[in-house]
Amino acid sequence: MHPNLLDQLTVFEVIAEEGSFSAAAKKLNRTVSAVGYTIGQLEEHLGLILFDRSEYRPKLTYEGKSILRDADMIARRVERLSARADALRRNTAVNATILIDSLFPREPFAAALRLFAEHYPEIQLTIHEMPVDQIVTRLEEDKAHIGLLALNDMLPMRRFDGRQIALRGAFPVAAADHPLALRKNPFPLAELDNHRQIILSSEAVDEGRYNYHVHVTDLWAVNSVPLARDMVRHGVGWSFMTRDFVANDLASGRLVALNCADIHDWAALRFTAFWQTHRPPDPPLTYLIDKIEEACEESPDVTRLTVG
Repeated sequence: MHPNLLDQLTVFEVIAEEGSFSAAAKKLNRTVSAVGYTIGQLEEHLGLILFDRSEYRPKLTYEGKSILRDADMIARRVERLSARADALRRNTAVNATILIDSLFPREPFAAALRLFAEHYPEIQLTIHEMPVDQIVTRLEEDKAHIGLLALNDMLPMRRFDGRQIALRGAFPVAAADHPLALRKNPFPLAELDNHRQIILSSEAVDEGRYNYHVHVTDLWAVNSVPLARDMVRHGVGWSFMTRDFVANDLASGRLVALNCADIHDWAALRFTAFWQTHRPPDPPLTYLIDKIEEACEESPDVTRLTVG
């Protein structure tokens, strides 16, 4: 490779962008002759004619147009390399690992990731979904930078810090043909005891420690929200769900929000960005957390805590 190839490609791109050797020379703060010499060297190195100089303004040849696409790609890679090197000098993570639990709102997270990718293209992310207890373990072992999860009483407080970034309401749902959904009038809380409940848990049903969200002894434990939703869709049981995961099913009538007379408000789920105190998120990850919070706040029909 010619030692000045990157510079030659830069000059080539500027000429193609500006439309003339003189305009490129002005933008690059070089003489026209220096710009012409650089392109001559590039053409000699490649063995190709990149510009048709027969007219007043140079025009890209077929070969020039083809090389320009490669030059653009190389320029982007060089920019990313420079940005990654700058991030390393600033002690910024260039390969960050994010752990997310199955309950965390997906659409706002994906929307924030798109903005992050545009703002920090030099940073690569590894994103894994896993149960909350495993997220905590990975963070403790310094195998991840941040966790995105639902707050619960079992989370450790010592050596950890975080911030709330989303609020969601969980409400009971069932398939449209489920006996509870077919009840015309509001039913008492005790009626839930007569029907199987699908719960989200990474533990076996006989090993779990349950809270007020669990209403029956006939439990099926599932550690995946999509699987639990599919089971509810097919009438296997009823479950508490957030609107993020069942909005389309509610709109189509496939699932129904159960009308329990003794449940007046949605159960509030608080979601947090979670990290070790000694390893707080750097500016890029802080930017991502900010964007996730903004996207969660802007999401329709997901932050209200009133059934309906």
